[in-house]
Amino acid sequence: MTEPSGMTRFLSRLHKACRRTMNLFAVMGVAILALDPTLYGHPLYQGIQSLSIAPIYLLYALYLGLGFALSEGVFPFLVDSAIDLVFFAPMLFFTSGGVHPAHILCVRQFIHYFNRHLQSSTLSNFAQSISERPARLIAFSFAGIILIGAFLLVLPVSVAAGHQPSFLTALFTSTSAVCVTGLIVVDTPTYFTLFGQLVIMGLIQVGGLGIMTLSAGAAFLIGKRLGMTERAVLQNVLDATDLNALRDTLRNILQWTLVIEATGALILAIRFWTVLDCPFFTALYFGVFHAVSAFCNAGFALFTDSLMKFTGDPVVNLTIMGLVVTGGLGFSVLSAINGFLHGGKGFRHDVHSQMAITVTIVLIVGGTLMILALELPGPAMKDLPWGERLLAAVFASVTARTAGFNTIDYAVMTPGALFFTILLMFVGASPGSTGGGIKTTTAGTMLLALDAEMKGRSAVVVLERTIPPVIVLRAFLITAISGALVAGCTFVLVVTDDFPLLNLLFEVVSAFATVGLSTGITAALSSAGQVVLIFLMFIGRIGPLTWALSIRSTPGAGHVRYPATRLMVG
Repeated sequence: MTEPSGMTRFLSRLHKACRRTMNLFAVMGVAILALDPTLYGHPLYQGIQSLSIAPIYLLYALYLGLGFALSEGVFPFLVDSAIDLVFFAPMLFFTSGGVHPAHILCVRQFIHYFNRHLQSSTLSNFAQSISERPARLIAFSFAGIILIGAFLLVLPVSVAAGHQPSFLTALFTSTSAVCVTGLIVVDTPTYFTLFGQLVIMGLIQVGGLGIMTLSAGAAFLIGKRLGMTERAVLQNVLDATDLNALRDTLRNILQWTLVIEATGALILAIRFWTVLDCPFFTALYFGVFHAVSAFCNAGFALFTDSLMKFTGDPVVNLTIMGLVVTGGLGFSVLSAINGFLHGGKGFRHDVHSQMAITVTIVLIVGGTLMILALELPGPAMKDLPWGERLLAAVFASVTARTAGFNTIDYAVMTPGALFFTILLMFVGASPGSTGGGIKTTTAGTMLLALDAEMKGRSAVVVLERTIPPVIVLRAFLITAISGALVAGCTFVLVVTDDFPLLNLLFEVVSAFATVGLSTGITAALSSAGQVVLIFLMFIGRIGPLTWALSIRSTPGAGHVRYPATRLMVG
């Protein structure tokens, strides 16, 4: 091995000194975040910010230049400095909105710190314990993205002028976006800047598709091999039988997402352009945001009244409903439908897809009729013509199970319509989709099991196929855990917040089922109440059964069979 030259040693020491100085600026960024937001407009703060921006830029550029000089080539430099290069562009383009470049150094330093110390024995063992348990891996992945999103949304560059950044608000919004819920405690279009809205849209896309799906898709695109643990987790999440099926499933998911969201965005953009009389690029941005939000079943909107200004607009309503239903069916069902349309014969034997579609149609049609009937004497739709009333009822039935967009005011809905909406929200979307709830197939399985029990049949049969007892038990277990969570959290809100019980129950189920509908009390809830909703949104997104498995300290005991006994129940 050749001894490094004196110049190389000097450059290496200078490179190390630059890194340490940038770490000090990162600490300064943390201190700035701890300041009272009202101080951001103080002349002294603005003066210090102006004086420190140029030195930080030069320091960062010098650090990258020295890194390139010390590297063995362009490609090794790009690989070793990928994180630093990613954060250099935001420093140049996103510091004009009030954010200090030291804030971006904070994020960069946190990622470097986590990446470096993940190799230590303690954290390495901790990471291994997570990776070996798929349920924990899923839970920690979502939690990590939520925290990163909250950090980005609390930055001054994310908050519009005249509003004070709040970590609880940022955490609530990030959770709602990643968990594709749509509940808000601030008005999205007026509270957040363009940068903040783009962060929210990114969180919605990541949360809708799933962190594991996106990361594995990216790995396949760049030719990286997945480890055995990653394959096992993804095959479990995506229900793929082998690596080839896993690769095909991931490709189909990404293709479906791109095509569906692009089509919806184009239709919405053209409609917004003609109706809102705004510049085309503004309409295009609105179209992309709402298409992503609808397909991922998030329910975030860039209009203060959600979509109430489009109550009678069939183009907007039908496009949003199409995106919501498509995203709520699940990718396995979409794949089965695609195969059927291309002449495949497997759909006839695909029990899961047929049950999901059947239950979805029944809930949409039945929900529409029930909402029309229950809202007949109510003020929510009484002033609408019958054509618009029918369109509003269909829209309410569709979005109640998954999305959270609204074209009518839920604050003035009749108690009967509100309670029925709660039932729709509790059922939710289909497995493998972007929606929440106990899922359509879970509800269908329970109804079939009850029918079999009432008719004295020992087996639960659907489409000439027997549903295994373990699946039936899992359906009832998911519903029981979900019901217990809803009941317990509703009790907590009754204690912490002074609102009618029905309204509190509506908020709880909306959060748990990741729907996002509200009677207008979300922002008025206490801090404790908002934390409860954050917890519910997180549990609802990863699934109650996944959550229960993730907190289990040890795997289940061995298969020990004890003597049977009889109990009197019912």
